[in-house]
Amino acid sequence: MASDNTKSALLEAAKQLVGERGYAGASVRELAALAGTSLGAVNYHFGSREKLLNQAVLDEFLEWGGRALDADVDPAAGPLMQFAARARPMIDGLPAAQPAFVVLLEALLQARRSPDLHKQLVEHYAEQRRRAMQSIVASERGSELPPRVLEIVASYMIAIVDGFQLQALLDPDAVPTGDELAAFYEGLASSARAGSASVATTEGKPHET
Repeated sequence: MASDNTKSALLEAAKQLVGERGYAGASVRELAALAGTSLGAVNYHFGSREKLLNQAVLDEFLEWGGRALDADVDPAAGPLMQFAARARPMIDGLPAAQPAFVVLLEALLQARRSPDLHKQLVEHYAEQRRRAMQSIVASERGSELPPRVLEIVASYMIAIVDGFQLQALLDPDAVPTGDELAAFYEGLASSARAGSASVATTEGKPHET
Protein backbone atom coordinates (compact mmCIF):
# COMPACT_ATOMS: atom_id res chain seq x y z
CA MET A 1 0.00 0.00 0.00
CA ALA A 2 2.84 2.40 0.88
CA SER A 3 4.43 1.63 -2.49
CA ASP A 4 1.18 2.49 -4.29
CA ASN A 5 0.92 5.73 -2.32
CA THR A 6 4.46 6.70 -3.31
CA LYS A 7 3.75 5.99 -6.98
CA SER A 8 0.56 8.07 -6.87
CA ALA A 9 2.36 10.90 -5.09
CA LEU A 10 5.05 10.94 -7.77
CA LEU A 11 2.43 11.06 -10.54
CA GLU A 12 0.65 13.98 -8.86
CA ALA A 13 3.96 15.78 -8.36
CA ALA A 14 4.83 15.25 -12.03
CA LYS A 15 1.46 16.60 -13.18
CA GLN A 16 1.95 19.70 -11.07
CA LEU A 17 5.54 20.42 -12.05
CA VAL A 18 5.14 19.72 -15.76
CA GLY A 19 2.04 21.90 -15.81
CA GLU A 20 3.89 24.75 -14.14
CA ARG A 21 7.32 24.48 -15.78
CA GLY A 22 7.21 22.02 -18.65
CA TYR A 23 9.35 18.92 -19.07
CA ALA A 24 12.66 20.70 -18.57
CA GLY A 25 11.56 22.26 -15.28
CA ALA A 26 10.68 18.99 -13.54
CA SER A 27 13.91 17.59 -12.13
CA VAL A 28 14.15 14.28 -10.29
CA ARG A 29 15.12 16.13 -7.12
CA GLU A 30 12.07 18.39 -7.29
CA LEU A 31 9.75 15.51 -8.15
CA ALA A 32 10.97 13.51 -5.18
CA ALA A 33 10.79 16.49 -2.82
CA LEU A 34 7.24 17.40 -3.85
CA ALA A 35 6.12 13.77 -3.54
CA GLY A 36 7.83 13.44 -0.17
CA THR A 37 9.94 10.49 -1.18
CA SER A 38 13.52 9.56 -2.07
CA LEU A 39 15.36 10.24 -5.34
CA GLY A 40 15.58 6.52 -6.05
CA ALA A 41 11.79 6.16 -5.95
CA VAL A 42 11.46 7.70 -9.41
CA ASN A 43 13.53 4.98 -11.10
CA TYR A 44 12.12 2.27 -8.86
CA HIS A 45 8.48 2.98 -9.77
CA PHE A 46 8.80 4.30 -13.34
CA GLY A 47 12.21 3.38 -14.70
CA SER A 48 13.21 6.96 -15.49
CA ARG A 49 12.24 10.58 -15.05
CA GLU A 50 11.03 10.74 -18.66
CA LYS A 51 8.72 7.75 -18.25
CA LEU A 52 7.24 9.28 -15.10
CA LEU A 53 6.61 12.59 -16.86
CA ASN A 54 5.12 10.88 -19.91
CA GLN A 55 2.75 8.82 -17.76
CA ALA A 56 1.68 11.91 -15.82
CA VAL A 57 0.95 13.86 -19.01
CA LEU A 58 -1.12 11.09 -20.57
CA ASP A 59 -3.05 10.36 -17.37
CA GLU A 60 -3.89 14.04 -16.94
CA PHE A 61 -5.22 14.49 -20.46
CA LEU A 62 -7.07 11.18 -20.47
CA GLU A 63 -8.85 12.23 -17.28
CA TRP A 64 -9.89 15.52 -18.89
CA GLY A 65 -11.03 13.75 -22.05
CA GLY A 66 -13.22 11.51 -19.93
CA ARG A 67 -14.82 14.51 -18.26
CA ALA A 68 -15.55 16.03 -21.68
CA LEU A 69 -17.49 12.88 -22.62
CA ASP A 70 -19.54 12.82 -19.43
CA ALA A 71 -22.11 15.37 -20.62
CA ASP A 72 -25.74 14.53 -19.93
CA VAL A 73 -27.23 13.68 -23.34
CA ASP A 74 -30.55 12.24 -24.43
CA PRO A 75 -29.79 8.66 -25.56
CA ALA A 76 -32.68 8.86 -28.04
CA ALA A 77 -31.34 12.03 -29.70
CA GLY A 78 -29.61 12.03 -33.07
CA PRO A 79 -25.85 12.55 -33.41
CA LEU A 80 -26.06 16.29 -34.10
CA MET A 81 -28.28 16.92 -31.09
CA GLN A 82 -25.88 14.92 -28.94
CA PHE A 83 -23.04 17.10 -30.22
CA ALA A 84 -25.15 20.11 -29.23
CA ALA A 85 -25.63 18.71 -25.72
CA ARG A 86 -21.88 18.21 -25.33
CA ALA A 87 -20.99 21.62 -26.76
CA ARG A 88 -21.65 23.69 -23.66
CA PRO A 89 -19.70 21.61 -21.11
CA MET A 90 -16.91 21.07 -23.65
CA ILE A 91 -16.42 24.80 -24.30
CA ASP A 92 -16.92 25.70 -20.64
CA GLY A 93 -14.22 23.19 -19.72
CA LEU A 94 -11.55 24.57 -22.05
CA PRO A 95 -9.90 26.97 -19.53
CA ALA A 96 -9.58 24.28 -16.85
CA ALA A 97 -8.17 21.80 -19.37
CA GLN A 98 -5.68 24.21 -20.92
CA PRO A 99 -2.73 23.35 -18.63
CA ALA A 100 -3.13 19.66 -19.49
CA PHE A 101 -3.41 20.52 -23.18
CA VAL A 102 -0.19 22.57 -23.09
CA VAL A 103 1.56 19.61 -21.50
CA LEU A 104 0.17 17.32 -24.21
CA LEU A 105 1.57 19.65 -26.88
CA GLU A 106 4.95 19.40 -25.19
CA ALA A 107 4.61 15.63 -25.20
CA LEU A 108 3.84 15.63 -28.91
CA LEU A 109 7.08 17.51 -29.57
CA GLN A 110 9.02 15.22 -27.26
CA ALA A 111 7.58 12.21 -29.11
CA ARG A 112 9.55 13.16 -32.24
CA ARG A 113 12.69 12.14 -30.36
CA SER A 114 11.23 9.37 -28.22
CA PRO A 115 9.87 6.18 -29.84
CA ASP A 116 8.50 5.06 -26.48
CA LEU A 117 6.54 8.27 -26.01
CA HIS A 118 5.34 8.13 -29.62
CA LYS A 119 3.95 4.67 -28.94
CA GLN A 120 2.32 5.87 -25.72
CA LEU A 121 0.64 8.77 -27.52
CA VAL A 122 -0.68 6.43 -30.22
CA GLU A 123 -2.14 4.25 -27.46
CA HIS A 124 -3.47 7.35 -25.70
CA TYR A 125 -5.46 8.47 -28.73
CA ALA A 126 -6.67 4.92 -29.31
CA GLU A 127 -8.01 4.94 -25.75
CA GLN A 128 -9.63 8.34 -26.32
CA ARG A 129 -11.38 6.96 -29.41
CA ARG A 130 -12.44 3.84 -27.53
CA ARG A 131 -14.03 5.92 -24.77
CA ALA A 132 -15.74 8.19 -27.28
CA MET A 133 -17.08 5.16 -29.15
CA GLN A 134 -18.45 3.73 -25.91
CA SER A 135 -20.25 7.01 -25.30
CA ILE A 136 -21.77 6.92 -28.80
CA VAL A 137 -22.82 3.28 -28.55
CA ALA A 138 -24.64 4.08 -25.30
CA SER A 139 -27.17 6.08 -27.35
CA GLU A 140 -30.05 4.43 -29.17
CA ARG A 141 -28.98 5.49 -32.65
CA GLY A 142 -25.29 5.14 -31.96
CA SER A 143 -25.67 1.45 -31.22
CA GLU A 144 -26.87 0.96 -34.81
CA LEU A 145 -23.74 2.44 -36.41
CA PRO A 146 -21.12 0.18 -38.05
CA PRO A 147 -17.77 -0.06 -36.20
CA ARG A 148 -15.87 2.01 -38.78
CA VAL A 149 -18.46 4.79 -38.67
CA LEU A 150 -18.21 4.80 -34.88
CA GLU A 151 -14.45 5.22 -35.15
CA ILE A 152 -14.83 8.09 -37.63
CA VAL A 153 -17.30 9.91 -35.38
CA ALA A 154 -15.03 9.37 -32.38
CA SER A 155 -12.03 10.78 -34.30
CA TYR A 156 -14.14 13.76 -35.32
CA MET A 157 -15.13 14.44 -31.70
CA ILE A 158 -11.50 14.35 -30.57
CA ALA A 159 -10.40 16.59 -33.45
CA ILE A 160 -13.03 19.17 -32.51
CA VAL A 161 -11.89 19.25 -28.89
CA ASP A 162 -8.19 19.46 -29.82
CA GLY A 163 -8.89 22.13 -32.42
CA PHE A 164 -10.80 24.38 -30.05
CA GLN A 165 -8.14 23.89 -27.39
CA LEU A 166 -5.46 25.04 -29.82
CA GLN A 167 -7.46 28.08 -30.89
CA ALA A 168 -8.27 28.95 -27.27
CA LEU A 169 -4.57 28.82 -26.45
CA LEU A 170 -3.76 31.34 -29.20
CA ASP A 171 -6.89 33.51 -29.36
CA PRO A 172 -9.60 32.72 -26.77
CA ASP A 173 -11.96 35.33 -28.21
CA ALA A 174 -12.08 33.49 -31.54
CA VAL A 175 -13.59 30.38 -29.97
CA PRO A 176 -17.40 30.20 -30.06
CA THR A 177 -19.29 30.06 -26.80
CA GLY A 178 -20.95 26.84 -25.74
CA ASP A 179 -24.34 28.31 -26.61
CA GLU A 180 -23.14 29.36 -30.07
CA LEU A 181 -21.69 25.95 -30.83
CA ALA A 182 -24.82 24.20 -29.52
CA ALA A 183 -26.99 26.45 -31.69
CA PHE A 184 -24.81 25.58 -34.70
CA TYR A 185 -25.34 21.85 -34.21
CA GLU A 186 -29.04 22.36 -33.51
CA GLY A 187 -29.32 24.30 -36.77
CA LEU A 188 -27.61 21.49 -38.67
CA ALA A 189 -30.00 18.99 -37.08
CA SER A 190 -33.01 21.11 -38.09
CA SER A 191 -31.73 21.41 -41.66
CA ALA A 192 -31.17 17.65 -41.84
CA ARG A 193 -34.71 16.99 -40.60
CA ALA A 194 -36.16 19.49 -43.07
CA GLY A 195 -34.20 17.90 -45.91
CA SER A 196 -35.42 14.43 -44.98
CA ALA A 197 -39.01 15.65 -44.81
CA SER A 198 -38.69 17.29 -48.23
CA VAL A 199 -37.33 14.11 -49.78
CA ALA A 200 -40.08 12.03 -48.18
CA THR A 201 -42.77 14.40 -49.46
CA THR A 202 -41.34 14.37 -52.98
CA GLU A 203 -41.12 10.61 -53.04
CA GLY A 204 -44.72 10.33 -51.92
CA LYS A 205 -46.12 12.42 -54.77
CA PRO A 206 -47.32 10.72 -57.98
CA HIS A 207 -45.16 11.37 -61.05
CA GLU A 208 -46.68 13.70 -63.63
CA THR A 209 -47.03 12.44 -67.19
